[in-house]
Amino acid sequence: MPDSFAQKFLKTLWEHLRPGGRDIGETIRSSINFAPRFYIRIGNLSIPVTSSMISLVLSVVILTVLGLWLRRGLKKYNITGKQALVEKLYLGVIGLSEGAGMNRKQAEIALPWTLTMGLYIFMSNAIAVAEFPAAAMNPAMPLALAIFSVVFIIAMGIHLVGFKGFGYSLIDPIPMLLPFNILDYLIKPVSLTLRLFGNVFGAYILLGFIKTVIPLILPSILGLWFDVADGLIQGLIFMYLTTTYLGEVVEKSEHTAERLAQKNQKIKHKKAQV
Repeated sequence: MPDSFAQKFLKTLWEHLRPGGRDIGETIRSSINFAPRFYIRIGNLSIPVTSSMISLVLSVVILTVLGLWLRRGLKKYNITGKQALVEKLYLGVIGLSEGAGMNRKQAEIALPWTLTMGLYIFMSNAIAVAEFPAAAMNPAMPLALAIFSVVFIIAMGIHLVGFKGFGYSLIDPIPMLLPFNILDYLIKPVSLTLRLFGNVFGAYILLGFIKTVIPLILPSILGLWFDVADGLIQGLIFMYLTTTYLGEVVEKSEHTAERLAQKNQKIKHKKAQV
């Protein structure tokens, strides 16, 4: 007599939960695979394609389609729901930038870059809901994004305040801190990389462990948190830090310029008294 659904269910559940029924370590190790999925060959050149690269491309495609959809039908009056959502997102990032020390014009210049980084990190994590591994699971992706972020901060800082202003930011509050301010730009990529990779990788391992021990409803619920909510948090944190670092360049530049101007004014005043 064939087993009923309840009997099959209980038998499968016991196989997952009984002591020695499954090697948890092996299950987790099998989930951590940075090896290429396949290769793209162009002549003698062989390009490895990893799971993270696939997730990266899918995230970019989804964001591109979403961006094209959101920009359609924009109106000055009779604002639609999607347009109101975009405007709230726009104003939120502008407010974040202004709170970091930038003026409105500077915030609008930096917004496309900072917002894109935040949306990309969110999407590359949220895509894991469809069983695609998050791109940040591969440490090469967080490292590349962190290096790009620091290069962006330096380049955008020079664009907003000029070479002279950026130089001022390196000697704020006193010139003796120049070596430490330069060292800070070398440490930032490491900090950003470890923060993003550690959170995504840790969540993936935890979820893999839970799926192995309790392979029922709970992993699906937690998966929505780790893949969507946590992805949104990580995107916001990365965007916030990048914006804050850029705002520091602007603020330090302005503070040093004001301090030097006051110093020169005092010198001129003393000379005039002599």
